[in-house]
Formats: sequence, structure tokens, C-alpha cells
Amino acid sequence: MDWLMANAYTILVAGAVAGAVGLALRSMIRDKKQGKTCGGDCSRCGGCH
Repeated sequence: MDWLMANAYTILVAGAVAGAVGLALRSMIRDKKQGKTCGGDCSRCGGCH
């Protein structure tokens, strides 16, 4: 229990970072499923000018 209390802030920060990474990954996966990601083929890109 002493170790947990001594490292509480580190654990909280690590949890926040892990949560942010998880949300970013979820967003990337969702965008890929919806076809919103770059396919790497600029000639087929709808955003070309």
C-alpha cells in the first residue's frame, strides 16, 4: 500500500497517457473503416487541387 501511495501521481499520469493513446487508436481505426484515411495514392485523392 505504501508503494501505491508513493507512486500515485506516476500511476495517474501513465493512465491518462494510456487513455489518450487508446482514444487516438480508436479514432484512427474508425476513420480507416469509414475510408477517411490517406491511401498513399495522390492521383486518386479527392483532396487534390
